[in-house]
Amino acid sequence: MAPQFRKLHLRKVGESGMRHRLKRFLMDERGVGAIPPLFLFLLIACILLYIGVDVYGYSSQKQKLLIAANEIIEVVKAENGFDAQTKQQFDALLQKLGIDPGKVTVYGTPKLVQRGSLVEVVARMEYETIGLKPLGKSLRVPIEVTVQGLARTYIR
Repeated sequence: MAPQFRKLHLRKVGESGMRHRLKRFLMDERGVGAIPPLFLFLLIACILLYIGVDVYGYSSQKQKLLIAANEIIEVVKAENGFDAQTKQQFDALLQKLGIDPGKVTVYGTPKLVQRGSLVEVVARMEYETIGLKPLGKSLRVPIEVTVQGLARTYIR
């Protein structure tokens, strides 16, 4: 039986082990075919990330608008309708939630409905996507929230 010898990698004098490994790794051509699918994967991951940011932003704004509408419907039910003072309360609530009241359109059932009658508050705004801003594009998605309840106070 002939003795088996390991192939020795001789390196130049003064070349560190890490530098030698890096040089060997960069000169190796195995795995070159995996690079285009890697870039495709990264492209798809970035697109999904941008879409995820916009979906989260949209749902967050809608949730804030729903919270404000649910709070104000309780006032509308107690006062048997919606008026300018209720609108001011709604605007103050929007500011506390971090939404610009100038971008929100709200209307509701006018005041003085009888107890047991249906009262409604509708709030609308537009959400501007942020994922397309690096491309110089803008997409506006409408958000509408409708809440209903029954008036509580009996009017004589």
